[in-house]
Amino acid sequence: MRTDIMKMKHEMLKAGILSWKQISEICKLEEQFADECDEIALQCEAEGYPSHGFNYELRCAEARKYYGAQIGLIECERY
Repeated sequence: MRTDIMKMKHEMLKAGILSWKQISEICKLEEQFADECDEIALQCEAEGYPSHGFNYELRCAEARKYYGAQIGLIECERY
C-alpha cells in the first residue's frame, strides 16, 4: 500500500468516524485510483503527451469523479 494511503488510513482510524470495513474499502478504492493514474501516465506517454501534463490531469480528474462517488456511497453506509 502506498505511503500516502497508509497515512490516510491511519488518520481515518484515529478519527473514529467510519468503521474498519468502510476505511478498508475506501483505501482499496484510493489504491485503485492511484493505479489508474499510473496507467493514465503511461497512456499519455504512449500517445506522445507528457506523462503528467494537461491530458494526464484531465483524465485523472475524470477518474476521480468516479472514485469520489464510490467513496461517498461508502461513507453514507451505516456501520
